[in-house]
Amino acid sequence: MTRLVAVLVVLVHALPLVADDQPFSHALLDQVLSTYVDDRGLVDYAGLKKNRQTLDTYIDSLRATSPLNSPARFSTPQHALAYWINAYNAIVLRGVVDAYPIASVKDIKILNGFFNRMDWTIGGQTLTLDHIENKIIRPLYKDPRIHFVVNCGAISCPELENRAFTGATLDDRLENAAQRFANSKKHLYIKDETLYLSKILDWYGSDFSNWFPADRANPDARPALVNYFLPYLPADQVERLKSSPIQIEFSAYNWALNEQQKP
Repeated sequence: MTRLVAVLVVLVHALPLVADDQPFSHALLDQVLSTYVDDRGLVDYAGLKKNRQTLDTYIDSLRATSPLNSPARFSTPQHALAYWINAYNAIVLRGVVDAYPIASVKDIKILNGFFNRMDWTIGGQTLTLDHIENKIIRPLYKDPRIHFVVNCGAISCPELENRAFTGATLDDRLENAAQRFANSKKHLYIKDETLYLSKILDWYGSDFSNWFPADRANPDARPALVNYFLPYLPADQVERLKSSPIQIEFSAYNWALNEQQKP
């Protein structure tokens, strides 16, 4: 018995330990995204459901650790924000995989319950997707570009990127995402004298009017939403928006699942 105890002690001490200040790793999520998400941001949910162990292990890693309870593991606000974006996107993947096959995330719980009535343990706290987005990401980090990378599992969401976010490259990737969003006709296009915008910009319009950098504000009558996107649009579209009155309409939101088409 004594020898068995000694062997167990050796094995325990041989296990890799995660230091309190060791950077949090998103390598597992990166593996999932690069394998099951294509260049259009569509997901192979059937394949992911069959091989879900890596995603499940990543979700397990979120349970004990977050920037709220382990701040030493996130050296900058960018590293913390990357964590929350990844956590949100990973939870959506997990929720869809658990319920799959479905036609929409709205099928997971009635009355939009997937986002505001389904609990997840993150950093030792019980949180919903709605709480992560609207009580943590938006008020703590105040960067409207997160709306171009947080993915809700629907066709009308911004495309799910097929690499996990990291703090080191977060600002560049958010800027690239804003550029992609502004130049996607799915999210923004002009027809006649009307600018059609994603419904996301209706739901979260105050983020863009209140939080974008002061050097982007223009002292004229154009709506703040238009001002925000001017740096990202082609010159001909900018000139059109500046030269004539424009009215804004918000496109209907397509809640169909962002799933790769089966052959």
